[in-house]
Amino acid sequence: MFWKTFQLAVLALLLTLPATGRTAQTCDKPPPQAAPPPAYSGQPANDGYQIMYHSMWEFIRDSYFDPGRLKDWTKYEHAFDDKLGTIADIEIALKALAQATGDKWTTYITAQDMRDHAAMEQQGLVTGGIMLYHRGQHYKLDVIHYGSAGYHTTLRERDDILCLNGVALDTLAPEQVAALLRGKSGDKLKVKAISSEDGQEFEVELTLAAIPSPAVQAKLLQNGIAYLTMPSFAGEHFITEFVEQYSALVSQNGGKVNGLILDLRYNHGGELPAATKFSSLFLDESKVVTQSVLRDKPIKLIHANKADEISIKGKVVDAALVAQLRKLPLVILANGSSASAAEVTLAALKDNKRGVIVGDTSFGKGVGYKTQRGPVGGLMSLTAFKYLSPNGNEVHEIGITPDFPVAVPRSETRDVQLETAIIRLEEKLQNSP
Repeated sequence: MFWKTFQLAVLALLLTLPATGRTAQTCDKPPPQAAPPPAYSGQPANDGYQIMYHSMWEFIRDSYFDPGRLKDWTKYEHAFDDKLGTIADIEIALKALAQATGDKWTTYITAQDMRDHAAMEQQGLVTGGIMLYHRGQHYKLDVIHYGSAGYHTTLRERDDILCLNGVALDTLAPEQVAALLRGKSGDKLKVKAISSEDGQEFEVELTLAAIPSPAVQAKLLQNGIAYLTMPSFAGEHFITEFVEQYSALVSQNGGKVNGLILDLRYNHGGELPAATKFSSLFLDESKVVTQSVLRDKPIKLIHANKADEISIKGKVVDAALVAQLRKLPLVILANGSSASAAEVTLAALKDNKRGVIVGDTSFGKGVGYKTQRGPVGGLMSLTAFKYLSPNGNEVHEIGITPDFPVAVPRSETRDVQLETAIIRLEEKLQNSP
C-alpha cells in the first residue's frame, strides 16, 4: 500500500482545528518557484534501458483494465528510444509513460521519490488529509481523510480550491501545489474555495497537525442501537476491532442490541479481501459480495464466506455472533469520501437489500492495481481491474447512491446524517415483527 499512500501524500494535506467564514479576498501572493522540468542527459542511447522501457510499455498495454482508454498507445512504444542513456533518463520516460495513460491512479514512483517522502516525514512536515486533483479549470477537493480537520470544516468533496495562503492554484503543477500544502504541525493554512453547491466563494483557516491513526469507534445510542464507525479496510485488524467493540456493546446492553448503524463515511478503503470478509459478517454465504472484472478474463463472482469460516489472522469469528449480525436491522452511512474497498461493502449491502444507505453518493473508485518493479527500486502501479456491484452495476467514476440522500448544510453543526440514520433504523424496528 506504500505507493498509494505516497501518491496521496504528494497531493494531499492534513487539515485540523478549523475556523470558517466567507471572504472576498483575492489570490494575490506569488507562487512557489517551480522546479525545472526534468531533462534528459543527452548520453548515447543504451539498449538495456530501451528493453526496460519496452517491458514496462508492454506491461501497461497488456494489463491496463480498459485498453480503450489507452489512446494512441503504439506511439509511446519507441517515443523515448533515443533518449534513454542513463537510469535517470529511463525514470523520466517511465513517469511520462504513466502520465500518458491519462489515469490519475496509474503512477510511476522512483526510489528517490520514496526517499524524499521519508525525509519530509523526518523533518516533521505534515501531509495527507484532503486530496486535490486538477480537473477542468480548477483544482478540486476529491476526498477528505478520516480524522483530519477537513472532517470538521465547511469544505466539501467536489469544491473548487482556488488558492492556498493567497497563492492561486489553477496554473500550478501538482508538485508546486504539494509544496504549498506541506508544513509543520501548528502552521496555519488559509484555503479559499468555491462551493460545489451554490458557487459561492468562502475561506477556511486550518491548522496543520499530525493525523491520528484511524480506529474503530463504538457507542450505544437510544433504543439499544449500536453505532460503529469503520474508518478503513487497510488491514484485517479493523475487522477485529469491529468485532470486539460490537461484542462490548452487546454486553453493555444486557446481551443484545436492537439494530446497528455502520458509519463508512471518510473510509477510503484499503484491501479488497478485508472488505469482502467484513461484508461477509452481514451476508449469507450464497450472496455475491462483488464482481471482479480483470481484463480479457471471465467476470469473477466473489461470494460471502460461510458463517463458521470467517477467520481473522487465523482466529475464527464466533459463528453465533455472525448469525446475529446477519439478521440485525442495519443502516449504513456514506459520503463523498467513502471510496474503493468501502464501496465494495456499500454495494454489497445495498444490492443484497441487507441495509439502507443514508448520506451522500460515494466517491466512485471501483478499480484495483497491479505493480511492476522498475529500475533501481522504482515502482509502476497500474490500474489493472475493476469491480462491479453484486447486481452488475458500474462503480468506478459513478459511486454508490444512497437510498436516503442527506446533504450536510455547510452551516450545520449537528450530524444530520446520523440523526436521519437513527430515524430510519427506529422506523425499521417499529415495523419489524
